[in-house]
Amino acid sequence: MDRSGSRVFRPYEGPRRIGLGPRRVNRPRVGEKLAAQPPVGFDRLLGAGREPASLSQSRSEPPRPILPVTLDPHPDEMRRLAHRAADLVVDHILGIRDRRVVTPPDAAVLGPLLAEELPRRGRGLDATLERFFDEVLPLATLVNHPRFFAFVPGPGSFAGAIGAFASAATNLFVGTWLGGASAAQMEVQVLDWLREALGLPEGFGVGILTSGGSMANLGALAAAKARAEVEGAGAGFRIFVGDEAHYSLRKAARVLGIPDAAIVRVPSDGEQRIDAAALERLVGDAAAAGHQRGVVCATAGTTTTGAVDPLEHIADLCTAHGLWLHVDGAYGAATALLPERAALRAALARADSLTLDPHKWLYAPFEAGCLLTPHEHWLRQAFTGDGSYMQDIPRDAVNFFERGPELTRGGRAVPLWFLLRAVGVDAIADAIRADEARARRAEQLLAADPRIRIVTPTRLSVFTFTRADGDEAATKAWLDRLLAQGSTMLSSSRVGATYVLRFCVVNHATTDADIDRALEDVLAACDPRPLARPDGAGYGPWLNPSGTEVRCNSSTGPPL
Repeated sequence: MDRSGSRVFRPYEGPRRIGLGPRRVNRPRVGEKLAAQPPVGFDRLLGAGREPASLSQSRSEPPRPILPVTLDPHPDEMRRLAHRAADLVVDHILGIRDRRVVTPPDAAVLGPLLAEELPRRGRGLDATLERFFDEVLPLATLVNHPRFFAFVPGPGSFAGAIGAFASAATNLFVGTWLGGASAAQMEVQVLDWLREALGLPEGFGVGILTSGGSMANLGALAAAKARAEVEGAGAGFRIFVGDEAHYSLRKAARVLGIPDAAIVRVPSDGEQRIDAAALERLVGDAAAAGHQRGVVCATAGTTTTGAVDPLEHIADLCTAHGLWLHVDGAYGAATALLPERAALRAALARADSLTLDPHKWLYAPFEAGCLLTPHEHWLRQAFTGDGSYMQDIPRDAVNFFERGPELTRGGRAVPLWFLLRAVGVDAIADAIRADEARARRAEQLLAADPRIRIVTPTRLSVFTFTRADGDEAATKAWLDRLLAQGSTMLSSSRVGATYVLRFCVVNHATTDADIDRALEDVLAACDPRPLARPDGAGYGPWLNPSGTEVRCNSSTGPPL
């Protein structure tokens, strides 16, 4: 205290660094026990020998100042570490083609690799960066690898990654208008950009960005269910789902408490689309039984074959029966960006809700799902909540906690805003066209091999194939060999009863050379048993996908 009795506060002397920085002296190795360290307690914060203020000070004394404690390094260290992290990321991106796409996951390897005692004292960001990039990342499955053709890839983009870094570093909150108005308005803008890019009418841009298509589907079903309940038809609510629809729709129904008996499976036609005649019959049967309300879940781009359901026919049926039409376009709706897909645009505009996954074919980083709808009222009816601690939140503004199940939400719009603003939708549309063209090229090259049968042709950017002899066990072994080799990754599924391999191209970084290399890998992993030729002759010269002639034994077929 000074002579007047006033307390003198010590000036702020800058942040205290805790376990961060470039020093690596005596850094413990993985699995090594850390030396016991005295706990950071009140003796450290208030000064050695002092008791906590609550014990030593009278209630009339002002509280003693608490020394600053921060988890962040010195500003100069922040800049150095950020530059180092950026260099490591760019090196990874530039060298990704030389890396394995997949290392078959093995818990016996990954468990010991990542097993460490709880860090009581930090080991520093330099050491942590090294650990991640040198030891952990090499064993990861790289879904943004140019030769990852499994499932539906998530390719990401550099512009989106910069946006994700900016969002994480600024730690934006976007659950309420009061807590994050600028970021919320950015999400409103991004949603409207997506609406416009897909050719949807004004008013369809209401919605929410989600973690992915699963949560978007959940939101759509919740809104449809809320409408049915308000209209007094909740007990008779039915969900019509095609047998090629994404499993997340049935899962969402269970989460919403909708019984399995209320889920009506609709068979597919010969092109893996909802059978429109069967759907019409099932809807009529439900209406005759008193089930007047429900939702039809159509798909714009099935996972296995890229099939697009007959959306216009289904929309007509939903209009006639007063049913909610939800379109799961997590994979294929992005192709509505292409002006030449006018029919798809027109069909999507008739939906009551639409799922889109920007982290697929808009090349945004994970996690970026999207639900669009013209029915904000029913979203709010499904998700609005309240509490006395929320009384300061203006309810006439955009509050995204009223459009989905989460209150705590980060700045999901920021990476997508960076991507759309920096790159532009025209460049994204060009990349989509290139993906589709490369998928067709890969299909044509594989179709020329007599050991391979194309099961479904390229739709969107995916096709399926299997062994020409129909040997399922050999096809499974083929995929196992391919994954063990690790340079290219495909996945399997079924078309009807047929076990198939899927080849799905969704990556702006994929080139013709990547396709050629992938096909070489696929053919090299194929079972080399000879196939009989109708003329009884042996195999002659074999042209690999790059066009190089390879001589082979005429009795054993192409060299593998």
